[in-house]
Amino acid sequence: MRLLGAVLLCLSASAGASGSDACATTPVAIPDFNAQGVVAPIVVDAGPGLVVETITVHLGITHPWVGDLVVTLESPSGEVVALLDRPGIPSTGFPGPFGCGGRDINAIFADDASVAAEDICSYAARPVITGTVRPNGSLSAFHGQPASGTWLLRLYDLQSYDVGTLTQACLQITTAPACPADINGDGKLNFFDFAAFITLFNAGDPAADINGDGELNFFDVAAYLNLFNAGCP
Repeated sequence: MRLLGAVLLCLSASAGASGSDACATTPVAIPDFNAQGVVAPIVVDAGPGLVVETITVHLGITHPWVGDLVVTLESPSGEVVALLDRPGIPSTGFPGPFGCGGRDINAIFADDASVAAEDICSYAARPVITGTVRPNGSLSAFHGQPASGTWLLRLYDLQSYDVGTLTQACLQITTAPACPADINGDGKLNFFDFAAFITLFNAGDPAADINGDGELNFFDVAAYLNLFNAGCP
């Protein structure tokens, strides 16, 4: 499926923005030893009729003992994925039942990362969890879901004594049309969509390159007809 766009949204708990590049970083305190945690809403306006193709999450958290923390992300559709679940708590062995005593997080969570965030622990490095890391759950669970709406980042500190703060929460989402054959975006498949495709094709618009081979020819027309006949999900 051809990607139609990418939206980078870096938003704080109370901020919302639309556009291709926006970021806000208002600190949000994480309540200590509190199973209720705190919710940081992230309002995404990616445009109508677009669904998630890929997603990564950039988190900045200051905390003197990251093993206390649980972080989840919930989509507007209600799907929940755990980004972090008390890193450093193995079934047995180092570093023990209280998790990693390392300090601070500044990392990008991505499914294709080679290192799992849960497996990182250092008492010397600061931030201890940094770079691109693999989340506890799989962000692919969000694929195909509407991109626009309110995403909920939930943060929990499940041990006492150490207090932390969310300093940055960013989503990077690439989007695709929910129904690729709906060229005019009105939520219906009819003659007007076919006419819109032909207009793009005749104008030499790259958007008419349905099969993605870099050329406009009969194969794109055939590919569009296949999409049209398949209908919308």
